[in-house]
Amino acid sequence: MGRITLTIVSQDKDQCYLQAAAKSPSYSAVTSFSCTTKALVEFGKSIKGFPRANDETEEYSLGSGMGRAEFTFQTVASTGLCELWVRIKGLQGEAGQSAESYFPIDYLEPSAIEAFSRELIKLGTGHSKAAELKNQFEKA
Repeated sequence: MGRITLTIVSQDKDQCYLQAAAKSPSYSAVTSFSCTTKALVEFGKSIKGFPRANDETEEYSLGSGMGRAEFTFQTVASTGLCELWVRIKGLQGEAGQSAESYFPIDYLEPSAIEAFSRELIKLGTGHSKAAELKNQFEKA
């Protein structure tokens, strides 16, 4: 089980403030950060049609500095399934220490990644407030 949800907290013409929440059976993490709406559209386009080959990897990062989310999509051998390794970075505590979580979301079907791609593009073009990717066993 597992999912990643990107939600727009606020936005103006070209910038948005996002919350990224990821969870798997053993881990969960939440952070917030600013990014351009163009970056959301580019991320959606970069994973559109993933995977195109059996041994493919696609990486993307949103945000900058202490708050960001990094995504690594990869195929799982010749199963037809994919996994997403997500790294959530943020601030922890008043001392400015950084916090980081890095874990997989397994058993992703290409159709789920395609739907996430469309949702990211809608998010970046102002037609949606959230984009979610969940594996085939995650409940609604």
